[in-house]
Amino acid sequence: MNNSRFEVKTAFVMGVALPVLETIRRGANFDNIPAYLDDFLIGAFLLFSARAVVRGRPNGKVLLVAAWAMLCGGFYGSFFYQVLNTATVDVSGYSNGFVIVVKGVLYLLAITALVSSIRAATLPNNSIRRPPDGTADQ
Repeated sequence: MNNSRFEVKTAFVMGVALPVLETIRRGANFDNIPAYLDDFLIGAFLLFSARAVVRGRPNGKVLLVAAWAMLCGGFYGSFFYQVLNTATVDVSGYSNGFVIVVKGVLYLLAITALVSSIRAATLPNNSIRRPPDGTADQ
């Protein structure tokens, strides 16, 4: 198992970055606790599942797919709410446009990692399956 794969490295990075970015964004504003805590929970799930992959746990790859899928599902509402938000300034004090760009980049990374983790979980050694005789399916 190649543990230096994109989806594993990105899970470790985003597992730490998401809670840090959310803390920077919201600071001490606890008006919406679920919106504050979701990044901490998904960050923990990404770290746990990436560690399971690195340790070679049998369910590691499936956990990583689930973590990325959970993040992508959560990002969908968050990103498009931000796009449709008519306020010029985010709760963070940053411009809404800046927050949209940051969320968009993170969302694209999450989608890419989800696709990569699905491939890693379903294809042995991330290679294309070929028939034993070497001929391609017709």
